[in-house]
Amino acid sequence: MWRFVALFVALVAGVAAAVWYYRSAPTAAPVSVVVRDDDRWLDDLQRGAPKDVESATAVLEQRGTAAVPVIRGTLQDQGADPVRRKAALKAAAILGSRAIEALPDVAAALEDPLYAPEAGLALSFMGSSAVTPIQEALDSDEAVVRREALRALGKLRERASIDPQIVVPVLLESLGDADAAVRHVAVTYLGIVRDRPAEEVKGLIGALQDPQAEVRQAAALALSSYGLDAEPAIPALTKASKDPDEDVQREAARALVHIAELKSRVNL
Repeated sequence: MWRFVALFVALVAGVAAAVWYYRSAPTAAPVSVVVRDDDRWLDDLQRGAPKDVESATAVLEQRGTAAVPVIRGTLQDQGADPVRRKAALKAAAILGSRAIEALPDVAAALEDPLYAPEAGLALSFMGSSAVTPIQEALDSDEAVVRREALRALGKLRERASIDPQIVVPVLLESLGDADAAVRHVAVTYLGIVRDRPAEEVKGLIGALQDPQAEVRQAAALALSSYGLDAEPAIPALTKASKDPDEDVQREAARALVHIAELKSRVNL
């Protein structure tokens, strides 16, 4: 019995000593944890494997407007890797109007031929607020900038229901651009918007005589989309069906057949 009591007392004394020791020991300094915004998703968005791109897109969608500072900071960093800056523009396109605070930075990128395609795409998702910077870029000396600005304007007409009075005159004027790629975009979107058929068909008839076969082919294809509204173009399409370029011949012939079929249905 006395032996048990002695052991119990010794145990209590040991616990008390341990408690005293740890309480009196010097307290370690707290560990400083540096938390930074993890923006690795931005790199994966542009050059990652398909699964990485999908994952990065999901992260971006989850962050939403919280990702805009990263996008803006990257676009404003002139020393940033071009691939990373293109990723920031892609992120702006994915967010669309949610990235509206980045509009000035995306607009500035549109003026740079290196980033014009990505910037134009992003602007086409950012709503009617993007119209003004796009219009300004249409006066650029760089053909690629004019081309992508025109493409963005055409896409905005579809996505943001912009006033056709803003879009159609620009498309028609661009039929006379010095660069064939710009003229091709103009012809293509005239075949898509179809807001003022009489004026647009007239412009496309003129484009059937463009020096570049690719533009003439696109003009024939665009005219076909107007259906019976393209009847005034039948003489020009007939002439184009004998074009030196086989692709132009084919598209012109298809347009003529399409118009004839529509006419026959109306006359039934």
